[in-house]
Amino acid sequence: MIAHYVPARMSGFMMGAYYVATGVSQYLGSVVANFARMPSNDLSSLQSLPLYTKLFFGLGWLAAGGAAVAIILLPLLNRLSREHRRCVDAVRSGTDPFPAKPASMQ
Repeated sequence: MIAHYVPARMSGFMMGAYYVATGVSQYLGSVVANFARMPSNDLSSLQSLPLYTKLFFGLGWLAAGGAAVAIILLPLLNRLSREHRRCVDAVRSGTDPFPAKPASMQ
């Protein structure tokens, strides 16, 4: 997917950025796991319920916020994808993907 959207000269950099983002997400997963850890082994289910309720309520709001950001960015990403597809089709057909603007529009 990365090689599909970036120029060939930037593909190595973007693959590196992808792997860095994967590593950061795995670290953040370990942070969440540490929050979910019980403070001691002698807690009953009823005593541990508020801890997990607070954690998963917060994670749910975080996921809802991420989904809202993704939905807000969706029109921009669709426009960028259509522009990318238009340029690829223009190059494959042998035409200039960025034709010069007429003098009246400049």
